[in-house]
Amino acid sequence: MKPGVLLFNLGGPERLSDVKPFLYRLFSDPEIVRVKWTPLRKALAYTIATVRHKTSKGYYRQIGGGSPLRRVTEEQARALAAKLKSRGRDVQTFVGMCTWHPFLDEAVEDI
Repeated sequence: MKPGVLLFNLGGPERLSDVKPFLYRLFSDPEIVRVKWTPLRKALAYTIATVRHKTSKGYYRQIGGGSPLRRVTEEQARALAAKLKSRGRDVQTFVGMCTWHPFLDEAVEDI
């Protein structure tokens, strides 16, 4: 079995239809919205996602319809694997995102 390296990033919506659920997940995160009582944090996340998703879609539309974070992180993972291989270290790289696919738990399952 080869060693593995997990690269993780925040994540982002890949399509315009992903924007509202992405915002909900983002603002449901207790590290983003520091409200201890989960039902209140989830209600705030829903409200923020509902109010902001149309504006956010406009911004994502301007950059091609989705976030480049997954693509860029996957490119970095491939480049890291190639660089390490050129130095005699054969590793497998994995990508996981905190707030969108592939989620960290999905990446850990792949490992």
